[in-house]
Amino acid sequence: MSLVNPKQYIISARSNGYKDTAYAIAELADNSIQAGADKVEILIFENKNRSIDQIAIADNGKGMSKELLATALGFGESGRDKDKEGNLLNDDTQGMGKFGMGLPNASVSQCKRVEVWSWKAVGEVNYSYLDVQEIIDGDYLDLPTPSSSRIPEKYLNSMFNGDIPSSGTLVVWSNLDKLKWKRAKTLFEKSESEIGRMYRYFIASNQCSVQFKVCDLHGSVKTKALEPLTKTGIIKANDPLYLTGDSSLPELPGLHRDEAQTFFEEKEHSFSWEVEYLGKVHTLTIRSSVARNEIIQRMLQATSFNKIGDTHWGKHCAKNIGLSVLRAKRELEVITNEFFLKSDVYQIRFIGIELEIPPALDEVFGVTNNKQHAHNLKDMSQNEFFNGENELKNEKSIISHLKLIGEEDTAILFDVSRKLSQVIANRKKDMGKLTLSKAKVVDTEITEDDRLGIVINAGFKKRDEVNPGTTISKDPNYGELEKKLIEDFGYDKDQAAQAARKMEDLKSRISIQYRKTSNQSFFEVENLQGITVLVINPEHELYKHFLSKMSDKDQLLFKVILGAWARLEDETTIETKRRQLERARNDWGEIIEDMFEEFDFETLEEA
Repeated sequence: MSLVNPKQYIISARSNGYKDTAYAIAELADNSIQAGADKVEILIFENKNRSIDQIAIADNGKGMSKELLATALGFGESGRDKDKEGNLLNDDTQGMGKFGMGLPNASVSQCKRVEVWSWKAVGEVNYSYLDVQEIIDGDYLDLPTPSSSRIPEKYLNSMFNGDIPSSGTLVVWSNLDKLKWKRAKTLFEKSESEIGRMYRYFIASNQCSVQFKVCDLHGSVKTKALEPLTKTGIIKANDPLYLTGDSSLPELPGLHRDEAQTFFEEKEHSFSWEVEYLGKVHTLTIRSSVARNEIIQRMLQATSFNKIGDTHWGKHCAKNIGLSVLRAKRELEVITNEFFLKSDVYQIRFIGIELEIPPALDEVFGVTNNKQHAHNLKDMSQNEFFNGENELKNEKSIISHLKLIGEEDTAILFDVSRKLSQVIANRKKDMGKLTLSKAKVVDTEITEDDRLGIVINAGFKKRDEVNPGTTISKDPNYGELEKKLIEDFGYDKDQAAQAARKMEDLKSRISIQYRKTSNQSFFEVENLQGITVLVINPEHELYKHFLSKMSDKDQLLFKVILGAWARLEDETTIETKRRQLERARNDWGEIIEDMFEEFDFETLEEA
């Protein structure tokens, strides 16, 4: 009896935790970079309805021999050269590869058929494939033996401008039944930020370039298909520390030749240190940065916005909030739910924190096989440690004790956590010195959102008699609102005080704010004492293509509906039900984005 049922295994492998299509593509880009490629092309083949029909990933790396290709599509294989006994010839602990499941796992997470052409010399192309449906139908139990083959003409025409490199690999995904995004422009827009951030060090150092191309089904490249997002399709480095000059950040205003060409500046607390694990010494590195105040002031002067967070530079920073975790110079993930408070969300976009870990410590940090998470990296600053009945308070004594009782991994995680917490605290102090808005610019006129507050207030009063809820029916605490406007939404003290005073004069109980939400939700609800803060995400598809195009009257009516939802959450006194409503709100926003992605808004607007 076989240990593994191929049918059940392949079905299970299709749900292996890749966040989205961009991360699955990145898994293959890892293989390309490890194979020495300095060019990676992502080719998107569209059908006549402009939906994605195939995705191909091509590189100019060293290619695979027939023997290596025979194992590359096998789950659990390394995809690297081996000796006769099957031992890896280059089993280094510094490369990006992990667990040998990247190519097949990433591929079947998006499609039902993956084909691979690889060559180490011109004219010596090897071919193999993996077909999910054939495995489910029981057509074969073993992988097909690689065979000599020609690369189909449509791929030859589209990749590398028809100039095929002397060695390389081409991976083609077909029967794309699990794509998150169905249109080329959307796939590029969503991938640009993620892939640019993951490979920022490789891109910025010119070690490797990543380029998207859109083609028709015959392989002809559509040169303008990704405009106005990009003219070249080349991914720029997306540096969350904002210490890279030529990056995806919009051009900075007023830079002088003799000054740093970056938005942020690196701080003196960036450092490396060594840890011992299983008898070997390993190096970890923390880098940190903070926005340059003089650049912020130039940005504010160059735009009509009152707050830096509302500018396109501020919105770019909002997409990179959190702790960036690197492994072998490649980003694993950005952590936002550890080390930071929810109230930090506005200001922390203007600091950058990066931790680099070596692959040799994968087990310590809980790095997943798809290289998307470091599950064991947590904020341990509030953890308690005991030696018998005595609580340990001193950092050194805690680490020594953990090593003594054989918990080397916990000692490393605690050490990293304490260092990160200290660096983040220092950067927050630096951030507190920044001026994030224009001085004393406050809109004292009655706005449409103010009128909305008056309308909703009448509805809230009626509901107070039916169900008082938990917080909204209480006397409004405008001082609490003023504090939240400063901490979460970038108001200065004068702006927050006047905004809160205006709400109090109007006896309004709802504050409308606009900010990218922490997930894919269209809106968020935060209930203070007697006041609801309704946060609308201006980067959500529903806002961009629907709410922002409504008349003022229709916008007001739609926001009344959102206000009713906010009231519903507040009236729900059972915590589990309230969490269910919150999850439903978030899921609804994600589903809307997925469904809107199917629309061709350019064609709709032209019509």
